[in-house]
Amino acid sequence: MTSQSTRIISLTTDWGNKDYYLGMLTGKVYSVSTNLKLVELSHSVPSFNYKHAAFLMRHSFRFFPEGSIHVCMVNADTADNERMLVFEYEKHFFIVPDNGVISLITDYLPNSIFGVPIDSTTSFGSLDSVTIAIEALLSDSTLTDFAIEASEIKRFTQLMPVPEQDGLTGSVIYLDSYLNAITNITFDDFEMYRQSRKFVIYVQSYSHGINRLSKSYKDVEKGDLLALFNSLGLLEIAIREGYAAQMYNLSVGSNIMVRFFEDEKILK
Repeated sequence: MTSQSTRIISLTTDWGNKDYYLGMLTGKVYSVSTNLKLVELSHSVPSFNYKHAAFLMRHSFRFFPEGSIHVCMVNADTADNERMLVFEYEKHFFIVPDNGVISLITDYLPNSIFGVPIDSTTSFGSLDSVTIAIEALLSDSTLTDFAIEASEIKRFTQLMPVPEQDGLTGSVIYLDSYLNAITNITFDDFEMYRQSRKFVIYVQSYSHGINRLSKSYKDVEKGDLLALFNSLGLLEIAIREGYAAQMYNLSVGSNIMVRFFEDEKILK
């Protein structure tokens, strides 16, 4: 691929904006080519939380032009990560640590995944590995010219909602900056198990139930609890102009229970 088709590089890190790490990475990338556009997707990922980083990348990369390069530098220089993985997925290119994050970004593992070794004798060995990968991707080289095809890649299984006889139990998988709780329940799953029945969505316990879906936050009064399917097609629990996760003690992994029923009797 040519430099013209890969002008955009997105960066996702847990470095914040106070330290010199970001300056080092940015400088190294621009040393490869000044004909680039760096997009700082986020440098506010909670420390070491590669699952948070994967969520950001998974739900944003498709909005970039095809051929963009997406770099994840969360947990890149830990003792158990010996390489950066480089791969193409849905006409985008990714450079990520081999810590399982690849299986949280993609729906399936690409046929070809390459590894660039990290120099374990330095405290920031991943920086050179990322630079090597970017330089190769911006040239007319193929991935086999600079990297070895990787095997035994670390991976995770995506956490899926659990169907039950009269309901569906999902989990909070992300808290946004407004403390809205985003779950792993998709609109398609909700409708498939609902089968036109009535429903109640319980937040944390049976004490807090929502029996209708909102289309926007404006559908309820200020301070009211609501549920909607957001722009990602995922069930979201929120408070209009409030902080749902704080109010209802929600965190990543908290259960969100949906119960379906045929009549006015609410099932628990």
